[in-house]
Order: sequence, then C-alpha cells, then structure tokens
Amino acid sequence: MTSRNAKYGPLARGIRRDLSEKGWVPVRFWVIWWASLAVAMAAFYVVLTPVWLGLRAAAWVAELRSRLVAR
Repeated sequence: MTSRNAKYGPLARGIRRDLSEKGWVPVRFWVIWWASLAVAMAAFYVVLTPVWLGLRAAAWVAELRSRLVAR
C-alpha cells in the first residue's frame, strides 16, 4: 500500500496527517472568530463606508466647481 503523501515525494516525508486527525475546533476559537468578524464588519460598514462616501461627495463637488469655473 502506498502512502497518501507519496505523490508529493520527498517534500512530504514523515508527514502522516489526515484531516480527521485534527479533531474539533474549540468553542473559544469560534467565539473569537465571530467576534472579530463582527468588529471588522462594523468598522467597515459603520466607519469606513461613510468616510468613503464623504470623500466621493467632496470629489464630486470639487469637479462640479472646476467645471463651472472653466466656463
């Protein structure tokens, strides 16, 4: 019988790891993951999106003013 890692040659020598050997992820890691995802989404949608929209509005106003002055 050949090893599962035989197709990788010498790079995988001595590695005997299957996904089923890893086991379950502890609940504390899921809590950390979901909390950090919530913070990241809040930072993006609550803080960064209004800043980006404000910058785009300022650029739009500046472009309109420059077009009006050029006439």
